[in-house]
Amino acid sequence: MKKTIIFDLDGTLTDSQEGILKSIEFALNHFGYEVPSYDTLLLFLGPPIVDSLQEHCSMTLEKAEEVYKKFGERYGTIGKFENKLYPNIVDLLGKVKSEQYTVALATAKPEVYAKEILEYFSISDYFDVVVGANYQEGLMHKKDILQKAIELCGNPLTDGNGRRLIYMVGDRKYDVESANELGCISIGVTYGYGTERELNEANAEYLCDDADDIVMTLDLEEMMVRR
Repeated sequence: MKKTIIFDLDGTLTDSQEGILKSIEFALNHFGYEVPSYDTLLLFLGPPIVDSLQEHCSMTLEKAEEVYKKFGERYGTIGKFENKLYPNIVDLLGKVKSEQYTVALATAKPEVYAKEILEYFSISDYFDVVVGANYQEGLMHKKDILQKAIELCGNPLTDGNGRRLIYMVGDRKYDVESANELGCISIGVTYGYGTERELNEANAEYLCDDADDIVMTLDLEEMMVRR
């Protein structure tokens, strides 16, 4: 049966820290909020920003949504392109595509931004399915986004022998925990915004230090199955 690999975007395929953090600072400054420390700002990378504004800036949901709208004014025009691919990502995508994986993206970033970023880096053709956050539909959190991506891929989680067929690759605990809950093989990447400790505590099945490690992990899984 066909295998599926689902990637997170920020901190997994692209290093988007600059654009996200500058846009958060822009929005907070506009409303006169104190900008959190750099270490706290890093915690915004991964979960929905509206959630992080409530958690780290003590905002109400209503105010967080207002600040998020201002964030989008900068991020949607400038910030999304203050971004770069991690090394060897194109090679990784080329490998899984050539080996007939169904390739998907599941990101807590708004889907419209995600698609624009894939186009910007000329990697959209590698993806069969792209799912991002959609606030109008209430699709905001990683587990729900990943679940939708799995459904759209149309491929089973396991084959007739119980072998799992879907990988989820991400850099934060939200990726790993969602993957584990939904029955995917979880691959945590240590080069993104989550720490190795965070990924271990989330029970990532594999930890990879770079794109080449992801390739080796996929090959190892295949070798184990063939034995």
